[in-house]
Amino acid sequence: MGHPYGCPTRRAGLVRHPYASHGDRRRVTVESYDVVVLGAGTGGLGAARAVAAAGRTVALVEPERPGGDCTWTGCVPSKTLLETARAARRARRAGPRGVEADVRADLPAALAHARRVREEVYEDESPEVLARQGVDLVTGRGRFTGPGQVEVGGRVLRGRRYVVATGARPRVPDVVGGVPHLTSETVWDLAEAPGHLLVLGGGPVGCELAQAFAALGVRVTLVQSGPRLLPRDEPAAGEVVAAVLRDDGVDLRLGARVVGVDPGPVLHLDDGARVAGTHLLVCTGRSPETAGLGLDAAGVAVGPDGRVLVDDRLRSRTNPHVWAVGDCASPLAYTHVADDQARAAAGGLLLSLTRRPSRAALPGRWRQDRVPWVTFTDPEVAHVGLTEAQAHARWGAQARVVTVPMSAVDRARCAGRTEGFLTLVAAPGPLGVAAAARVVGMTAVCPGAGELVAAGALAVAARTTVARLALTTAAYPTYGVALRVAAAAFVAPHGGVVARPAAP
Repeated sequence: MGHPYGCPTRRAGLVRHPYASHGDRRRVTVESYDVVVLGAGTGGLGAARAVAAAGRTVALVEPERPGGDCTWTGCVPSKTLLETARAARRARRAGPRGVEADVRADLPAALAHARRVREEVYEDESPEVLARQGVDLVTGRGRFTGPGQVEVGGRVLRGRRYVVATGARPRVPDVVGGVPHLTSETVWDLAEAPGHLLVLGGGPVGCELAQAFAALGVRVTLVQSGPRLLPRDEPAAGEVVAAVLRDDGVDLRLGARVVGVDPGPVLHLDDGARVAGTHLLVCTGRSPETAGLGLDAAGVAVGPDGRVLVDDRLRSRTNPHVWAVGDCASPLAYTHVADDQARAAAGGLLLSLTRRPSRAALPGRWRQDRVPWVTFTDPEVAHVGLTEAQAHARWGAQARVVTVPMSAVDRARCAGRTEGFLTLVAAPGPLGVAAAARVVGMTAVCPGAGELVAAGALAVAARTTVARLALTTAAYPTYGVALRVAAAAFVAPHGGVVARPAAP
């Protein structure tokens, strides 16, 4: 009897179709691979390419075009639109610098440009490119019909190992009901500029798109149920973004819960206010795309929120032949997380395919506490590691914090962008030695913060001490000078910047 998870061959045989009546047998082509990957977004593409590069056979199953959310509805189009909006925003504000500009925004043209860019990016992920890389792209919706078998439109794929990378979809609250609305997936199909855009949700996506549409001449109202924007970041970061959005003309309704939505659309808030607009954009999070995959048949458990339950090496807790990566398994729904997890999972499953894998050679545990993230507003908000409140919860007032305002940074002064800051969070040094405290968190709010946070991510991952970071030379004048000043201030006051105990 053969291995239940097959081998990299293709064969035809009489098999019982999973949906056939008792006794009905059909001739079905069974295609066997080393690895079958479900989902061709960032996570699926990364895993499939890594497997193929190792010389193993791999099938990549995708119901639509490769690329997933990042290419088609997320990172690529949104950041393209944000760059266009940023150009318009800065041109309008160049008067004090002696530059007068008559800026006329064309939103449909800006959206068309975003669509063109995503087509360019897709060329790197097309079926032809994947075929050259050794990846068999199978078009259709895959579904497990057993612990070692996936059906795709009548085809049967058997793998020795599997990767679930089906991503997530926008979550729409029940209160919206059947009222027509846009999401981060459908907003790119707008044919004309909204007269008044209502944005529901004050997380990264809501803030980014609210600012982009406002900069391109659209009247925008953003409604956030919580008391502040960007609730996962430092409170001061949300305050800066709120001030910037208001300055851009966005009507912010913070701490306002939507209790009803009527066509129009019209939002009914819990304080009795009504907000009417022409379009509603819902940005209230994402839900894992795991329904309909037949995970029960595969013995793969999911949590109450629909995420695949995995261990710290991204392996299913209930089926050792299945790994899961990206938005369908991780609470951190970021493209770079999916890519990082895909490479980690590929390393683990490739090792498991060897005859006698060495336990010492097992890949390291995936660490989400070292993952940076960026909100691409203008200014950007970038974060890695612990916030001040999280550090206080772990070490109390022994944890130390330094904040450098951008008003004290010469590069920010030159750019006229002094509204932000850089905060470093450090764990207590051994025996109370300040210079030996290690960096455990960083937040930067400034233009280019997404680039600056790479240094913070390295410091957190490498357990760098503040003294070592302070000895790093930063080019002048750059925003990176703020990082060096912050590190030095843990040891002694530096330019009026001092360390303080962490607060809850």
